[in-house]
Amino acid sequence: MGIPKDPLEIILNGEQITETINTRRGKFVIAFPLPSDLRKIEIEVARMLNGNAASSFSSDTLSNFRAYATLDVVIKEAPKWWNDLESAENCPDDNLIMELYRRYLQFYRKVQKALSRGRFGSDVGKIKSRTEDEALADKPFSGIANG
Repeated sequence: MGIPKDPLEIILNGEQITETINTRRGKFVIAFPLPSDLRKIEIEVARMLNGNAASSFSSDTLSNFRAYATLDVVIKEAPKWWNDLESAENCPDDNLIMELYRRYLQFYRKVQKALSRGRFGSDVGKIKSRTEDEALADKPFSGIANG
């Protein structure tokens, strides 16, 4: 029996769909975000607004906030120098941030297209198993019992 072809089945089995991005600054592995990951991104963007209305920031600044928050969630493997940063927001290389974010958006659209087709294409990305703790952490009410 082979690997399931439906990306939804892959995700629901607790595995991640990933893609490797090679840049001039090193290799990065990004993972397709779950809805709970997207919620974390939105919460982080709201934190960056610091209680101010979004309209009080330029569209470029808002885009940067979204890129930083997204990369902090979706990057699963990175060069040591990146891992030493507290956040993508601490990376002074704007071109790298935008390259990583652009590649993430392309990857996200590619996986969404595969999900809508109901078939997993070999070009969507690699499958990376998550640990049981990682898979369970995304479940509703995780940590309530036995916690």
